[in-house]
Amino acid sequence: MKPQAAEEIVVAFVESINAADLEGIAARTAPSYTFVDMEGEVHLIEGRTAVEASWDEYLTAYPDYTILVQSVLRSGDGVAIVGQTEGSHLPRDIEREELVLWVAELENGLISGWRIYSTLMCGDAPP
Repeated sequence: MKPQAAEEIVVAFVESINAADLEGIAARTAPSYTFVDMEGEVHLIEGRTAVEASWDEYLTAYPDYTILVQSVLRSGDGVAIVGQTEGSHLPRDIEREELVLWVAELENGLISGWRIYSTLMCGDAPP
């Protein structure tokens, strides 16, 4: 896959998240999709219905959740997004200080892995 195509897929995935577009999110993920949260907990999500349900749960709890993209980095079929969030499970004052890295792995044009790294887990953000 061309790096630009991988970047476009991941940016569209983020746009779907920001729009709370569950169908768009699911359409861009592989049938077997791995999500690794900030704590390093691995969640294997199988099937479109399960992808939609997992995102629906989070976006229902946090309807203003938005990924604010500052940079997009590419390496082969991997794409990383550097940015911040608004409306997440974290208090707004922490969100303003936190820097987040989302790493997407792609297979056959679909996101097969989505991992979140945060300065909160590095001790760089305020308590």
